[in-house]
Amino acid sequence: MTVETERFSKRLDNFFFAPEVPYGLALLRIAFPIVLMGMVLPRWHVARELYSTDGAPAQLSVGYGYMDILPEFSGTIAVALYAIMIFALICTSIGWCTRPSLIISAVLFTYFTMMDYVSSMTKYTVIATHLLTILSLSQCGSLWSVDSWLAGRKRQSWPGEPSIAYEKFPAWPRRLIQLFIGVVYFGAAITKMHTPLFFTGDMLQYWMQTHINFKHPIGEYISLYPILLVAFAYVTIVWEIMFIFLCWKGSWRLLILPVGILFHFMTTLTLGLLMFPMVCYCTYLSFMDEDDYRQIAAGFRRVCRRSAWMKSAMTHVTAWRERIGNPVGWQTNARAAFVFSMALFAVANVEVEHWLDLYGERRAEGKYTLTQIEPDEVAKLMAPTEPFRVKDRFLAVDTGTILVGDRLANRRTQFRQGETVIAQCNLIPPHEDMYVEFKLHDSENRIVSRQGNIATRELFRTNFNYTLTDSTPTGEYTLVVETAGQPVLRKKFLVQDKHGRAAAN
Repeated sequence: MTVETERFSKRLDNFFFAPEVPYGLALLRIAFPIVLMGMVLPRWHVARELYSTDGAPAQLSVGYGYMDILPEFSGTIAVALYAIMIFALICTSIGWCTRPSLIISAVLFTYFTMMDYVSSMTKYTVIATHLLTILSLSQCGSLWSVDSWLAGRKRQSWPGEPSIAYEKFPAWPRRLIQLFIGVVYFGAAITKMHTPLFFTGDMLQYWMQTHINFKHPIGEYISLYPILLVAFAYVTIVWEIMFIFLCWKGSWRLLILPVGILFHFMTTLTLGLLMFPMVCYCTYLSFMDEDDYRQIAAGFRRVCRRSAWMKSAMTHVTAWRERIGNPVGWQTNARAAFVFSMALFAVANVEVEHWLDLYGERRAEGKYTLTQIEPDEVAKLMAPTEPFRVKDRFLAVDTGTILVGDRLANRRTQFRQGETVIAQCNLIPPHEDMYVEFKLHDSENRIVSRQGNIATRELFRTNFNYTLTDSTPTGEYTLVVETAGQPVLRKKFLVQDKHGRAAAN
């Protein structure tokens, strides 16, 4: 074995198996189940309908030709299992019987998402199942948990205090999570590279103009500036590719992780994504190592020393901990209490769900039944699909003077003599091959220019150029877009003289 090979082997061994206190994994264990509750809790009251034989489960395996690869349980059992999953997630967050809780959470969360691929299975649930599985193999419950308290540690440190008594474990679970999120980003970049519409900004533009996920505050506004979307697309590709290579240490990590936080925050503001950014934020906690924790703890202690109320609060917390003590003898009873509490929680949830009476079985009127819809509604539903209107194939027409790629970079409605007006007509796919005609009308509605382009079915936009000569009269002009003899879009703009002065009245 050469010296270089030995050095690489030693560095690789140190990368995966260097002993460390799992601060990042402990924080991930605390935060991640809380994030998953944002998906799990809203589906609790319809668990019978989504995941049991009493409702309409949609197994993922059906799409691959395997009809019943997973067992389908009755409504009562499905509700009980769903309650057990919620209980396990809660216990994971507080660190009570951490490893059994994580195993139960990983198994049941995977089962329920695969039982309803229509609404429960998404990209972030796939990431979540991997994170739960890796966490179940780690020692993330060794600190800041009920388990560590019950184990009777010699020194129970709180965040901000020295932690010389914390036990160290190999770093490989944290490294696996880091590699996992890096591979996810890298794979996402490769997928985007094979999607031409992503680089042109068309995909982002249409996503931002819809509220298919959740409502978003600025997506529709940013979609008005497609050149920004093209720039964002390229920046996203570069960041996703470089993440796995630059996220580990040093100044590059201080750049790549904040960019990731900003990137996911912008997906919330522009695309309405909520759960996916939060799940990714949780994975970033795995990048916290012992050096990061020491710096944060030192800063926290400095703040405590400067703040009277925080110093008083820490004093009260310390006194409370001393009164409680370290109940070593409770550890065996805690395992039995865990099993009993889980069973009690499941029974209580089944009873509450039964009391809610989702299907109206205990109503005086009897079960809910399907009612016949009105004949007019039936006729509307059964009627042939109405063809698209001609104007539904056109999105907008904009004017400017600069093209970057095939996108209009500067949207303007005022021009000077001597400039070339670029009118860009954006089309909505799918559309057939069309002949698009541009007519330029002056202020007296006279046609002063007329051009036409063939927009084939694969095009998303077509352009029209008109040069404003020094002899072009100043005033207001109207651009009319027509197809098949029908006007579909209009755009007004103002022509000024070469010095920027408007036409005299």
